Amino acid sequence: MSDRKTIAFWCEKSGSSDETFAEFHVNLWHFSNKKREDFFEIGVMVDDPSVLSSIKVFVPFKLGYEQIGDLGSKFIEPNLAQGIFNETLAPEFAPNKRSIELNSGVGTYCGVHIFSTDNARINQSELGLQPIDGGTLLEITSAALNSLARQSNPKVRPGYFRLRLHPQISRGRPFVTYITPTDKALGSGYEAIEYIDCRLNEARTVPAAVATAASEAPHGVAKMKRVVFLAVVPVVSSVTSSHAEWHKSRLLENEIWEDYVPQGLDDGMVVYHWRKIFDAKDEKMLQGFSAFVKMQTRKADISLIFIYVGISLLLGVLGSVVASYFLSSSGGDDSVRLSFPSSIIHASEFPDSCLKNECLGGYSTGD
Repeated sequence: MSDRKTIAFWCEKSGSSDETFAEFHVNLWHFSNKKREDFFEIGVMVDDPSVLSSIKVFVPFKLGYEQIGDLGSKFIEPNLAQGIFNETLAPEFAPNKRSIELNSGVGTYCGVHIFSTDNARINQSELGLQPIDGGTLLEITSAALNSLARQSNPKVRPGYFRLRLHPQISRGRPFVTYITPTDKALGSGYEAIEYIDCRLNEARTVPAAVATAASEAPHGVAKMKRVVFLAVVPVVSSVTSSHAEWHKSRLLENEIWEDYVPQGLDDGMVVYHWRKIFDAKDEKMLQGFSAFVKMQTRKADISLIFIYVGISLLLGVLGSVVASYFLSSSGGDDSVRLSFPSSIIHASEFPDSCLKNECLGGYSTGD
């Protein structure tokens, strides 16, 4: 069974003599609001889509077509395209609207595929789904690859695919584990600890059935050039440790990303960027990468605050009830009577008004 932390990906070549390179992107969007669901995105960039027969991605969750969204059409927005690739780009639709060509100053940076749809869902002829080992194997088919390649004929340019995945998890969030503080009940505020654990092509944790499927590619797989992992988290969350120093980080610009994210951005979100570049001479079939990030966030539990207020009110009410009980049991006389031995205090030391019980609530000098 999948450990719910490992993603596997590979690009199958259409011929044994064909050579191309690929890079893989994973973006995890993590929100602090418990009512919002996390999601993640996968992107695949291939130098030459025409020499591939399929792109396969294993994710450790069960998915249906209703949980997968195509992000290709989003790249028509110049600021968004530039924000994702960190390049100055001018997007334009291909003549048949099946791709968006991102043009740079020296030519076409890449073409972004737009999947065909059927009833508002990605058409199965371009994206296949297969349940495997507790997760799902996604296959970007030759139909999608050939469609993207045709947009640039006769020239060859890189092709890019980008999908958003919304896994339905009964407990927790994808790739994020929350640790309940032991002192949570002792105060209205506490330090919440979460960690992100996402493994890409890690041989030790890739399910055996998935590794076998990759090894059985008839003409081999494309070489991996680079893996990029981005974690988008609330700015109030401090990254206290990670598997490696991040490549860079920045605050997301609301005016660019607000419409890109379902339900918009939370107030203040920052993106941390890790990457691993592989040696072109490495013949290893599945190039691995592991992302481990520990975060700490100061939180306030509103329910605990209400509990504390309720306890305070209850103690006040109980105090009043106890005081009333003792007053009623003393006969209802609310004066305080003091008795002093005559050997200590003589009546002549007090004024007449006190002798008439008009001060100190009354007293007596009985022996």
